[in-house]
Amino acid sequence: MIGTLPCRLPEEAFVRIAGGGGGREAIRLLRRAGRSRTLLAIRFLVTEAGRLGHPDASVVEHACHVLSEAHRHSADAVARVLGEPEVAMWAIGAARELVHGGTRFPPSSLANVAAAAAVRAGLPAELPTASGASIHLPSLGTVAPGGPDIRVEPDGDGCVIHVGGHRVRLLAGFQAPAPGWSPLVSVRLGPKTITLDRWGLGSLPQPFAGDLLRVGSRQAEKWSRVLSGGIDLLRRHGTAEPVVETVHTATPLRQTEPDPASATLADAFGCVLLSLPDDARAAALTLVHEVQHAKLTGLLDVLPLLETSSSERFYAPWRQDPRPLLGLLHGAYAYVGVVGFWGRQREIDTDPERVHEAEVEFARWLRATTETVSLLTARPEFTEHGRTVLTHMAETLAGWSRHRVSASARAEAETLRSAHRDKWARP
Repeated sequence: MIGTLPCRLPEEAFVRIAGGGGGREAIRLLRRAGRSRTLLAIRFLVTEAGRLGHPDASVVEHACHVLSEAHRHSADAVARVLGEPEVAMWAIGAARELVHGGTRFPPSSLANVAAAAAVRAGLPAELPTASGASIHLPSLGTVAPGGPDIRVEPDGDGCVIHVGGHRVRLLAGFQAPAPGWSPLVSVRLGPKTITLDRWGLGSLPQPFAGDLLRVGSRQAEKWSRVLSGGIDLLRRHGTAEPVVETVHTATPLRQTEPDPASATLADAFGCVLLSLPDDARAAALTLVHEVQHAKLTGLLDVLPLLETSSSERFYAPWRQDPRPLLGLLHGAYAYVGVVGFWGRQREIDTDPERVHEAEVEFARWLRATTETVSLLTARPEFTEHGRTVLTHMAETLAGWSRHRVSASARAEAETLRSAHRDKWARP
């Protein structure tokens, strides 16, 4: 089995993330920690499936062997597959289900992971697969039709896949469509290309499972324009680097409410779920908000921030429902990023109405987030690391509080803030 290394976050990187920031190397450390967590989950899955006599035990053991062989051929190829958010979510979900029950994340999907690693590593391999209309290879795409097994045969820079009596030829790079082969759709995120997840290893939780939007190559061009426009705007802010480094994949959602939808998943570091933003400014704000959640989730994988959990629920200025302590911390950390976004954006916008809107948003969320961080700081449940995070969040907000806001914007922000609180408090 592939080994894992201890993950240590240097003090400088920790401080940068704690205050709501974080550069390229800090994000890479969080991603590396996530990959180690995925490997530990797979190791547990293999051991526990064998111990329990699980029906998929032999498939899991063989897939683990192929994965190890692929790692010997090309560690980078395997790291690429194991770094996929959907692989992380599947591995952790499958490990949980072995203990607590459930069928969303079949252990046998390790064969799909191993097959994808074999393709990328140029390793001949044969694996049994679950019966179905197609076979999903994480980080690559989908082979159709499916069959009871899959055989990978390297062929120059590409490969040939044999499945269900069919022969599917994948060209170098694996990104060109071919008979029987549907590669993942890619979009531009500023200077890099990201893929749109299909979540072929297991189902997404509700409500997202019912809101997935399939995006073809034509629609992908529009997504690329809007998302890259958001990154261009964040470059002007000087904050694009952590966003570009964090976002590895995206999952398009249908917009079922008046406001755009977006989310991150705790076990899928690097994936942002979102409906198509209206414009570059909306895209930039969404990416900043969700990357804040992703960074805090990654930090929680490395360091404990809470000593104990509590059943108590708290008012959150950005929600209609009360939140648990960890949820409130997540929201506050995300809104530290939102405050920074609006604080920078009001210096960039030139249209008077948009400048005023940016000022209102800045003033509203600065006060709301500052008050929430003060509430969190007074709670006894946080660890030493958790208190350090809160201290640096407060320092970041204090820095923004020194920026002047027009009286009209401040008054409008206070009206919005009070109205939300009054509505929440109303029986």
